[in-house]
Formats: sequence, C-alpha cells, structure tokens
Amino acid sequence: MSDPAAFEAARQKAVAFIGIDRSKSSGRVRRNLLGKGVDARLADQVVRYFIDIDYINDERAAAAIVARYRGRKLRSRRAMQAVLIRNGVEADVAARFVKQLEEDKLTASALCRAVFPDAGPDQEIDLMKLLTRRGYPAGLARAVIRDHLAEDPDRLEI
Repeated sequence: MSDPAAFEAARQKAVAFIGIDRSKSSGRVRRNLLGKGVDARLADQVVRYFIDIDYINDERAAAAIVARYRGRKLRSRRAMQAVLIRNGVEADVAARFVKQLEEDKLTASALCRAVFPDAGPDQEIDLMKLLTRRGYPAGLARAVIRDHLAEDPDRLEI
C-alpha cells in the first residue's frame, strides 16, 4: 500500500457498495471501485484485502447467483458458468462451482416440466428453442424433449 489515505478511502467505497450483503463477487466490487475512479492497482489491493478477511468470497457469491436460477430460470452448466463470470466471479471459481450443479440432463428435463408441463408434439420446436437458448447442446435437448413428450402425466402423480 503506497498511500494509506487512498487505500482507506477506496476501502470505505467498497464497504458502502458491499454493505451487509456479503454475497458480492470480487469482480463486481472491483468494477464498482473502478467506476468510482479508484486506480486499478488500488482497487485490486482493496479487493484482495476483503478476500483475505472473507468479506468477499466468490464461492459465496456464486451460490447466491445460482440460487436465483431455479425453476423456469434453469440454465445448463456451461450457461451458468458464463452467468457467474459475467457477474464477476473468478473464472476458476466458476468452473469449479458449476461441477457441483446437477447434470444438464436433469436440469433440462426439469426446465421442460416447469415451462411446458403438458407439452404436445406441436410444441417440440418451442422446447428445442428454449433448451438451446439456455445453453443445452442440441443432441441432449433432442433426447430430453423426446423423453418429455413420451412421459405419461398420470405416472408422475403422487
């Protein structure tokens, strides 16, 4: 730290941004500091300081971000990794985190049931568009759609 006063001012700006929501990612905090005119090197020092004291934790941020993508908002693992990176989670943390998520076949099937619970053959194209938009590979999407259209709704009743 070259200038303690500048570090303290930048640290206060970061605290104001993070607040009590400790699920902000390191990238979001850094972008916020840069947007407020903080020097890039100083912003990195402040972010590193907060990571060291566990005030910023990209895994915690990733968990909070992923929690928002349930039900009708499901995404493939690849798409979730992109969402995490876009939200400022470090790339290596995002890659590790998505490996813990459910397999794409399970989430694609859940997404089909959530968005098109009573799908018929006439909705096959809509299902395909939905799944490919959400990052699922075409081959997997076709297999999931085939299974979804073949499901017996009475069999799913409990």
